[in-house]
Amino acid sequence: MKFSISRFRYRFTPHWMMCVLALLGIAFFIALGVWQLHRAEEKRLILERKFAFEHQAPRVWDGSGIQPKPFEGVQVQGTFMPQVFLLDNQMYAHQVGYHVLSPLDIGTERVIMIDRGWIPVGATRSEIPDIITPTEQLILEGRAYYSLGKPWLLGPGIEIKHAGSAVIEALDLQLMEQFLHKAIYPFIIRLDKKSPAGYVRSWAAVSMPPERHLGYAVQWFAFALVVFIIFIALNIRTYEKTNSN
Repeated sequence: MKFSISRFRYRFTPHWMMCVLALLGIAFFIALGVWQLHRAEEKRLILERKFAFEHQAPRVWDGSGIQPKPFEGVQVQGTFMPQVFLLDNQMYAHQVGYHVLSPLDIGTERVIMIDRGWIPVGATRSEIPDIITPTEQLILEGRAYYSLGKPWLLGPGIEIKHAGSAVIEALDLQLMEQFLHKAIYPFIIRLDKKSPAGYVRSWAAVSMPPERHLGYAVQWFAFALVVFIIFIALNIRTYEKTNSN
Protein backbone atom coordinates (compact mmCIF):
# COMPACT_ATOMS: atom_id res chain seq x y z
CA MET A 1 0.00 0.00 0.00
CA LYS A 2 1.36 3.41 -1.02
CA PHE A 3 0.19 6.98 -0.82
CA SER A 4 1.36 9.84 -3.01
CA ILE A 5 2.07 13.52 -2.40
CA SER A 6 2.86 15.69 -5.42
CA ARG A 7 4.62 19.04 -5.34
CA PHE A 8 6.07 20.87 -8.35
CA ARG A 9 8.02 18.26 -10.38
CA TYR A 10 8.35 15.77 -7.55
CA ARG A 11 6.18 13.01 -6.18
CA PHE A 12 6.58 11.44 -2.73
CA THR A 13 5.28 7.84 -2.77
CA PRO A 14 6.45 5.87 0.29
CA HIS A 15 5.23 2.38 1.15
CA TRP A 16 3.45 2.13 4.49
CA MET A 17 5.97 -0.45 5.77
CA MET A 18 8.85 1.89 5.02
CA CYS A 19 7.02 4.69 6.84
CA VAL A 20 6.64 2.55 9.95
CA LEU A 21 10.28 1.46 9.92
CA ALA A 22 11.48 5.03 9.41
CA LEU A 23 9.31 6.36 12.23
CA LEU A 24 10.50 3.62 14.58
CA GLY A 25 14.14 4.30 13.72
CA ILE A 26 13.78 8.07 14.13
CA ALA A 27 11.88 7.69 17.42
CA PHE A 28 14.51 5.24 18.71
CA PHE A 29 17.46 7.56 17.99
CA ILE A 30 15.64 10.60 19.36
CA ALA A 31 14.84 8.69 22.56
CA LEU A 32 18.51 7.78 22.96
CA GLY A 33 19.49 11.40 22.41
CA VAL A 34 17.02 12.64 25.01
CA TRP A 35 18.26 10.01 27.47
CA GLN A 36 21.83 11.22 26.98
CA LEU A 37 20.68 14.80 27.63
CA HIS A 38 19.10 13.66 30.90
CA ARG A 39 22.31 11.85 31.85
CA ALA A 40 24.33 14.99 31.10
CA GLU A 41 22.08 17.01 33.40
CA GLU A 42 22.41 14.39 36.16
CA LYS A 43 26.20 14.46 35.89
CA ARG A 44 26.22 18.28 35.92
CA LEU A 45 24.20 18.32 39.14
CA ILE A 46 26.51 15.72 40.70
CA LEU A 47 29.59 17.81 39.88
CA GLU A 48 27.92 20.95 41.25
CA ARG A 49 27.10 19.12 44.49
CA LYS A 50 30.66 17.83 44.79
CA PHE A 51 32.11 21.29 44.19
CA ALA A 52 29.82 22.79 46.84
CA PHE A 53 31.32 20.49 49.53
CA GLU A 54 34.96 20.64 48.45
CA HIS A 55 35.93 23.57 50.66
CA GLN A 56 33.85 22.61 53.70
CA ALA A 57 35.31 20.88 56.72
CA PRO A 58 34.17 17.26 57.20
CA ARG A 59 31.19 16.76 59.49
CA VAL A 60 31.70 14.50 62.50
CA TRP A 61 29.08 11.77 62.26
CA ASP A 62 28.45 9.00 64.79
CA GLY A 63 25.44 7.37 63.18
CA SER A 64 22.88 9.64 64.78
CA GLY A 65 21.18 12.60 63.21
CA ILE A 66 20.82 13.35 59.51
CA GLN A 67 22.84 11.09 57.23
CA PRO A 68 25.53 12.74 55.08
CA LYS A 69 24.55 14.19 51.72
CA PRO A 70 26.22 12.90 48.54
CA PHE A 71 29.88 14.03 48.41
CA GLU A 72 29.67 15.67 51.83
CA GLY A 73 32.87 15.35 53.84
CA VAL A 74 32.44 13.04 56.84
CA GLN A 75 34.59 12.11 59.83
CA VAL A 76 33.79 8.81 61.55
CA GLN A 77 35.35 6.84 64.37
CA GLY A 78 35.25 3.09 64.70
CA THR A 79 36.91 -0.28 64.24
CA PHE A 80 37.16 -2.28 61.04
CA MET A 81 35.44 -5.63 60.97
CA PRO A 82 37.61 -8.50 59.64
CA GLN A 83 35.52 -9.05 56.51
CA VAL A 84 36.63 -7.46 53.22
CA PHE A 85 34.83 -6.90 49.93
CA LEU A 86 36.75 -6.53 46.66
CA LEU A 87 34.83 -4.51 44.07
CA ASP A 88 35.84 -6.05 40.75
CA ASN A 89 36.78 -4.52 37.38
CA GLN A 90 38.10 -1.19 38.69
CA MET A 91 40.62 0.64 36.52
CA TYR A 92 43.53 2.83 37.54
CA ALA A 93 46.34 3.99 35.22
CA HIS A 94 45.08 1.57 32.53
CA GLN A 95 45.43 -1.37 34.91
CA VAL A 96 42.59 -3.51 36.19
CA GLY A 97 42.15 -4.12 39.89
CA TYR A 98 39.77 -3.97 42.84
CA HIS A 99 38.43 -1.38 45.23
CA VAL A 100 38.88 -2.56 48.81
CA LEU A 101 35.73 -2.09 50.90
CA SER A 102 35.81 -2.75 54.62
CA PRO A 103 32.87 -2.49 57.04
CA LEU A 104 33.49 -0.06 59.90
CA ASP A 105 31.80 -0.70 63.22
CA ILE A 106 30.91 2.69 64.77
CA GLY A 107 29.00 1.25 67.70
CA THR A 108 25.51 1.34 66.19
CA GLU A 109 23.21 -1.34 64.80
CA ARG A 110 24.55 -0.66 61.31
CA VAL A 111 28.04 -0.54 59.86
CA ILE A 112 29.50 1.88 57.32
CA MET A 113 31.26 0.59 54.25
CA ILE A 114 34.62 2.31 53.77
CA ASP A 115 36.11 2.31 50.27
CA ARG A 116 39.80 2.20 51.10
CA GLY A 117 41.01 2.60 47.53
CA TRP A 118 42.36 0.63 44.58
CA ILE A 119 44.72 -2.34 44.43
CA PRO A 120 45.85 -4.33 41.36
CA VAL A 121 44.69 -7.86 40.67
CA GLY A 122 47.00 -10.75 41.47
CA ALA A 123 49.01 -12.77 39.00
CA THR A 124 45.82 -14.71 38.23
CA ARG A 125 42.16 -13.95 38.80
CA SER A 126 42.00 -16.75 41.36
CA GLU A 127 44.75 -15.15 43.43
CA ILE A 128 43.32 -12.69 45.96
CA PRO A 129 45.59 -9.81 47.03
CA ASP A 130 46.65 -9.66 50.66
CA ILE A 131 44.64 -7.00 52.46
CA ILE A 132 46.03 -5.51 55.66
CA THR A 133 43.23 -4.36 57.94
CA PRO A 134 44.05 -2.46 61.15
CA THR A 135 42.46 -3.78 64.32
CA GLU A 136 42.72 -0.65 66.45
CA GLN A 137 40.09 2.09 66.63
CA LEU A 138 40.56 4.71 63.93
CA ILE A 139 39.36 8.20 63.06
CA LEU A 140 38.70 8.30 59.31
CA GLU A 141 37.70 11.04 56.92
CA GLY A 142 36.19 10.79 53.49
CA ARG A 143 33.24 11.72 51.31
CA ALA A 144 29.84 10.09 51.28
CA TYR A 145 28.95 8.30 48.08
CA TYR A 146 25.54 6.90 47.17
CA SER A 147 25.22 4.22 44.51
CA LEU A 148 23.10 5.23 41.51
CA GLY A 149 20.27 2.71 41.70
CA LYS A 150 20.28 -1.08 41.85
CA PRO A 151 22.94 -2.56 39.56
CA TRP A 152 22.18 -4.82 36.61
CA LEU A 153 24.21 -8.02 36.82
CA LEU A 154 24.57 -10.72 34.18
CA GLY A 155 25.98 -13.26 36.60
CA PRO A 156 26.25 -13.83 40.35
CA GLY A 157 26.79 -10.55 42.16
CA ILE A 158 29.10 -11.97 44.83
CA GLU A 159 31.79 -14.64 44.84
CA ILE A 160 32.89 -15.78 48.28
CA LYS A 161 36.61 -16.52 48.31
CA HIS A 162 36.80 -17.63 51.93
CA ALA A 163 35.09 -16.89 55.24
CA GLY A 164 36.42 -13.35 55.46
CA SER A 165 36.45 -11.98 51.90
CA ALA A 166 34.28 -11.83 48.81
CA VAL A 167 34.55 -10.40 45.30
CA ILE A 168 31.55 -8.33 44.25
CA GLU A 169 30.56 -7.11 40.80
CA ALA A 170 28.77 -3.96 41.96
CA LEU A 171 27.81 -2.03 45.08
CA ASP A 172 24.84 -4.18 45.98
CA LEU A 173 24.31 -3.43 49.67
CA GLN A 174 21.66 -6.11 50.02
CA LEU A 175 24.09 -8.85 48.99
CA MET A 176 26.76 -7.36 51.23
CA GLU A 177 24.37 -7.36 54.20
CA GLN A 178 23.61 -11.04 53.61
CA PHE A 179 27.33 -11.81 53.65
CA LEU A 180 27.96 -9.80 56.84
CA HIS A 181 24.69 -10.73 58.58
CA LYS A 182 24.55 -7.09 59.58
CA ALA A 183 22.72 -4.00 58.30
CA ILE A 184 24.70 -1.39 56.33
CA TYR A 185 24.10 2.34 56.03
CA PRO A 186 22.83 3.24 52.52
CA PHE A 187 26.05 4.97 51.50
CA ILE A 188 29.76 4.32 51.50
CA ILE A 189 32.63 6.60 52.47
CA ARG A 190 35.41 7.06 49.96
CA LEU A 191 38.47 7.37 52.15
CA ASP A 192 40.40 10.62 52.05
CA LYS A 193 44.04 10.45 50.94
CA LYS A 194 45.31 11.65 54.32
CA SER A 195 43.40 9.01 56.29
CA PRO A 196 45.22 5.82 57.31
CA ALA A 197 44.55 2.23 56.24
CA GLY A 198 44.01 3.10 52.58
CA TYR A 199 45.35 2.12 49.18
CA VAL A 200 45.45 4.10 45.93
CA ARG A 201 42.77 6.78 46.19
CA SER A 202 41.86 8.68 43.04
CA TRP A 203 38.16 9.38 43.22
CA ALA A 204 36.23 10.56 40.17
CA ALA A 205 32.82 12.04 40.94
CA VAL A 206 31.42 10.69 37.67
CA SER A 207 32.70 8.04 35.30
CA MET A 208 31.74 10.12 32.27
CA PRO A 209 31.64 13.95 32.14
CA PRO A 210 28.50 15.82 31.02
CA GLU A 211 30.26 16.97 27.84
CA ARG A 212 30.64 13.41 26.62
CA HIS A 213 26.95 12.70 27.19
CA LEU A 214 26.14 15.84 25.18
CA GLY A 215 28.40 14.58 22.39
CA TYR A 216 26.59 11.24 22.36
CA ALA A 217 23.24 13.06 22.30
CA VAL A 218 24.31 15.00 19.21
CA GLN A 219 25.34 11.74 17.55
CA TRP A 220 21.99 10.07 18.23
CA PHE A 221 20.07 13.10 16.95
CA ALA A 222 22.30 13.09 13.86
CA PHE A 223 21.43 9.43 13.27
CA ALA A 224 17.74 10.32 13.46
CA LEU A 225 18.29 13.04 10.86
CA VAL A 226 20.18 10.64 8.59
CA VAL A 227 17.33 8.12 8.76
CA PHE A 228 14.86 10.87 7.84
CA ILE A 229 16.99 12.03 4.89
CA ILE A 230 17.45 8.48 3.60
CA PHE A 231 13.71 7.86 3.93
CA ILE A 232 12.92 10.96 1.85
CA ALA A 233 15.61 10.21 -0.72
CA LEU A 234 14.41 6.65 -1.30
CA ASN A 235 10.80 7.66 -1.81
CA ILE A 236 10.87 10.89 -3.79
CA ARG A 237 10.58 10.73 -7.58
CA THR A 238 10.35 13.20 -10.40
CA TYR A 239 7.30 13.09 -12.63
CA GLU A 240 9.44 12.03 -15.59
CA LYS A 241 10.88 9.08 -13.73
CA THR A 242 7.48 8.08 -12.36
CA ASN A 243 5.86 8.25 -15.77
CA SER A 244 8.66 6.22 -17.33
CA ASN A 245 7.89 3.39 -14.93
